[in-house]
Amino acid sequence: MIKFFRRIRQNMIKENRASKYLLYAIGEVVLVVIGILIALSINNWNENRKEEVILKSNLSTILEILENDKAQLLTLIQSRKESTKQSTSIINSYKNNEPIDSKRFFKTFLGIVIEQKFDSDQSGFQRIKTSKMFETAKMDKIRDYMVIYTKALEDIKFLEFRQNNHSETLERELWRNGFYDKTWSYFRIASDSIQFEKPKDSIDLLSLINNYGEVKGIFLRNEFGMSSAVKKYRLLIEKGNLLSEGINSYLNND
Repeated sequence: MIKFFRRIRQNMIKENRASKYLLYAIGEVVLVVIGILIALSINNWNENRKEEVILKSNLSTILEILENDKAQLLTLIQSRKESTKQSTSIINSYKNNEPIDSKRFFKTFLGIVIEQKFDSDQSGFQRIKTSKMFETAKMDKIRDYMVIYTKALEDIKFLEFRQNNHSETLERELWRNGFYDKTWSYFRIASDSIQFEKPKDSIDLLSLINNYGEVKGIFLRNEFGMSSAVKKYRLLIEKGNLLSEGINSYLNND
């Protein structure tokens, strides 16, 4: 092809057809420019397709993360509701000066002071933000839902931090003032009833709570703190469902 055009140019020069040669040269330049533009367009198209494949892969990863988050949240909701229920029962028994079942008391106490938190894998969220296509108009709804989901997640992390920090602070005080010296055998049986034998001596839980105010603080804070956590867990599930719907709509309609 190159030899063909070169031959045409040489013939025009020999025949001294300058004006036609000039028009031909301009036409040849135009053809070269068009060819370059077509090549660039094809290259950009290929790059966009690659970005689209990466974007869809990251969106699919986020869908998996949201499903894992939802399963974890549903489990936490059940455990938090049960912990709140038991805390309320223990508080009511104490206020009414009624006997408190020791096994229930120590098992609930352990469930509170052993740190629990919602752990969400955010790596997929971070990867998708680096995509060039993340800022396109088609991603507007997904971007908005991601911001809302992340905000709800941060609220949960803050609440859990406050709750766990409060329990840990009071528990340190209980360690220092001898609470565990009197109760360690009951905690052992509450944590593993198979390995450890039931204590032979009895324990007056009403007096114990009276003598150690930190215990009341732990149960009281857990009662209203976990009730608030359950609401936030449910809210995060709702926001996650909206984000999942937005992602599925993008993947299915593209």
